[in-house]
Amino acid sequence: MNDISNEQKLEFAHKEFPGKAVNLGDGNWWYIQAGTLMGEDLHYEYHNGKVHLHIEGSNWRPIRNYFDKVVSDPRIIAEHWWRQRCSLTLQRELLSWKDIQDAFLEIDRIMRPHILSFERSQEVYHGGNENSVESDVDARKIKVSDLMSLPNLHIPEYQRPYRWTTKNVEQLFADINNARANGKQDYLIGSVIIHKKEDNTLDIVDGQQRITTLYLIAKALNYKVPLPHLAFNHADSFFHIHENNAFIHEWVELNLAKSDRQNFLDYIFGNCQVVEVTVKLLHEAFQLFETQNGRGKELEAYNLLKAYHIRAMTSSSRKEKIDCDVRWEDAAMYADKNNTPRDLLRQLINEHLYRCRLWSRSEEAGRFSKQCVDEFKGFTVDRDTPVEFAYQNCLVQQQIASGLMQMMNTGLFKVKSRFEHGDPDNISPFVNINQLIVNGKPFFDWVETYIEIYKRIFMQPDSSQLSNFKDFYRSFCKYEGCQRNGDSYIREVYKSAIILIFDRFGEKGLNHLYKAVYICLYRMRLEKKQVRYATMSSYSSSGWIFALINNARNISDLSEIISRASEYKKKTPKNFEAKKINELFDKQI
Repeated sequence: MNDISNEQKLEFAHKEFPGKAVNLGDGNWWYIQAGTLMGEDLHYEYHNGKVHLHIEGSNWRPIRNYFDKVVSDPRIIAEHWWRQRCSLTLQRELLSWKDIQDAFLEIDRIMRPHILSFERSQEVYHGGNENSVESDVDARKIKVSDLMSLPNLHIPEYQRPYRWTTKNVEQLFADINNARANGKQDYLIGSVIIHKKEDNTLDIVDGQQRITTLYLIAKALNYKVPLPHLAFNHADSFFHIHENNAFIHEWVELNLAKSDRQNFLDYIFGNCQVVEVTVKLLHEAFQLFETQNGRGKELEAYNLLKAYHIRAMTSSSRKEKIDCDVRWEDAAMYADKNNTPRDLLRQLINEHLYRCRLWSRSEEAGRFSKQCVDEFKGFTVDRDTPVEFAYQNCLVQQQIASGLMQMMNTGLFKVKSRFEHGDPDNISPFVNINQLIVNGKPFFDWVETYIEIYKRIFMQPDSSQLSNFKDFYRSFCKYEGCQRNGDSYIREVYKSAIILIFDRFGEKGLNHLYKAVYICLYRMRLEKKQVRYATMSSYSSSGWIFALINNARNISDLSEIISRASEYKKKTPKNFEAKKINELFDKQI
């Protein structure tokens, strides 16, 4: 294995373990802090070709003893490290830098619920007296049979639809079958996070996909014990339940003899286990949820926002929450003109809204990740939350104006539409990209406006709206070779600029500036042999256009874009690999 630089270690640690201390060590060892309570005395360490959780310091015994009781994952082996069983080692062969990174993430996913549960049980973490207090977080291993017999198990409104595919189900079957064939008496199949509410309802915060699948397996194998009643809200859930149910029955018929089916069922419900993390406080449940799911493995970072804003809808009805959920998921699974599903939310939030907002403030804007979601968390405006500062008054005004329009079922005089022939109902005239975010339902309305704008500008080529721009876009942005990485980076920034111009100045502004903005950005393709992501995300390369648009009072304030485009046309060299782009540079703007 090649030497790993300190820069690589730091970049990885800061991205995946933000706020945690890092000791760079040497070529043989280095570590990243785990948890909070014990500081660097509890850390994930690369040492002797393995990744371990090391317990050090003077106060080692309580957490060591706690881990002895609750940790039994077969991937983790307790070994001697200064003291008995103070090294919990991940059993994984590491042959590359990627293997090492994956090992750090895997051991963290296994151990973090236990670390958090231990820390919450400690008095010092709460800031109290010498006596321990009851933990608000409880982690334990339970059998699948115990999980499926939990009373009052419930899927809350903020959950995603059930979207496991037959491949996911097949993998679960394969894992369980292999464990049974190898004689494993206890086999851990994952973790679930449950919020225990005051009325004793158990909301599934994380683990819905696995629980639902286990439910279907139990039904297929005629499990005799009563199962929880699970209610689903979205059509996607019903589709995948139907599809996976058929697959499970087929798999059972093909892979299990009739005489073996009861044994297989007994193994799942008697030998397979999950780590059940029960949390009394909702915000702590979501902290765990974000920790478990925010690394881009199963859950896109932007989807953390749905859960956040639905739980902010404290005064909304169940129907309103479900409506927001359905609108969000419909955008995530939007079918284009070829009936191909497209995740428009990922496209819009990751590539456009996030970067537009930062560049408009003259800030650098890199890739959107879990660490960036706070950009879309804002203020709560309702009867129980007074407006705290004068600059929040606009939020109240926006809410009042929008509410009046809905109540009167009419438009507002003198409010000019972005589209020349009028905005559709789901494009609000009272929002803009760079506004203060209002938590709850207004956030979903805000997102829906830009989903609709994006579709009408870039995904409806046959529409008469913006026909000149659309012809231009097809010709000069969808040329042969446009799917190369560098070309794609430029195109996404260009689309962001188009969205912001349209947001500020509507069709008129877009038609006035789309060619000039193109020249200002696509010159990079002619000037450079290779265009990197970092080049296009740099404020100095692209961001100045966004700050200029955001600060403009009218279209005439944007004449600098046209002036710069004229200069670039004169100075930019020809690049014969980019014939279509050259063509525009030879024409008048």
